[in-house]
Amino acid sequence: MHILVKKILRNLIIYISVLLEVFIHHMKINFILDMEQGLVGSGVYNSAVRLAKRLESFGIKTDINGKNPPYDIYHFHTALPQSLLKARILNKRIGRKYKIIMTGHTTIEDFRNSFLFSNRIDYALTPYLTKYYSYADYLVAVSDYNKMLLQRYGFNPATIRVVSNGIDLSTNRKNSIIRKNARKHLGLREDEFLIISVGLCIYRKAPDIFTETALITPNHRFMWIGKYLPLGTIAHSPYLRKHFKKARSASNIQFTGYISKKTLDALWNASDIFLYVSREENQGIALLESIAYGNIPVIRDHPVFNWLTDEKDCLKGNTPEEFSAHINKLASNNPLQKSLVKQGNLTLKKHDINNSIRTLADLYSELV
Repeated sequence: MHILVKKILRNLIIYISVLLEVFIHHMKINFILDMEQGLVGSGVYNSAVRLAKRLESFGIKTDINGKNPPYDIYHFHTALPQSLLKARILNKRIGRKYKIIMTGHTTIEDFRNSFLFSNRIDYALTPYLTKYYSYADYLVAVSDYNKMLLQRYGFNPATIRVVSNGIDLSTNRKNSIIRKNARKHLGLREDEFLIISVGLCIYRKAPDIFTETALITPNHRFMWIGKYLPLGTIAHSPYLRKHFKKARSASNIQFTGYISKKTLDALWNASDIFLYVSREENQGIALLESIAYGNIPVIRDHPVFNWLTDEKDCLKGNTPEEFSAHINKLASNNPLQKSLVKQGNLTLKKHDINNSIRTLADLYSELV
């Protein structure tokens, strides 16, 4: 009860502080999310919609691709050609009173190894993104690593604010009944780990490394949750085809394709380890979700994940052999499991979406 009261009071303080900022300026925000329907289900789309809804709940009027100006802030979340055109027009308008903010979701590094020809045209992305982001009055980076990349493109660090996309930590995702039923449905043994990963089945996300790890860890079940894209549309498709074939022939690996939110919730609860071996991310929102469900992160040793500390709130590696060794180590060390879960939940608090909203509200207020 005491914990519940503290949580309510903390949220109330955040709510009041944000409202005070908003009422001073009566802010009205327009989120620009071009090709919205095509982005449904993506990390960019989910993060933008989540932030917009939470801003609304705190009293900040927020439209997505709104058509009802005037707006105080135009906040861009996509770097598509139409986004660049809109940003240019808005930036060049004489006597404008609004400000332009852009979130650095799109980077050259994140674009590589994703879709067909992405590695052949990434050289053209440097001048394109430099021009696009130059139309912003202020940039938002979703992680310290994302900020470092934006600085590498030549942008002044003083005009970049780090704001995690954040997740809602007000509700408890872990449900022992759902876990028990889901594991029973999957036929999992008591001593058998369910290791999952979430993301598009593209080379950048490293489903090949996930598969190789599973093949040398036969005593545990592996499940990759995420949309299949036609192999002809993604980078390194012949190489990935071989690994998908290996996965289909192994009894302990499953690629689920797209699944419903309810099924995903059940699998999050049923799982024990989140194996995140992605070659490149700007933040990795699925990693935050996994920790909230009590999963232990076994992740690639990449600077984007430097907010997590190896052997304190996660285990880090780079090869299938290292990832497999971590999984086997966890399977035989219950105290280590509990320690990593406990510390992971403490570390995750910095990514509470309420903190993100408060930081965004502060930034909006500074600029208006």
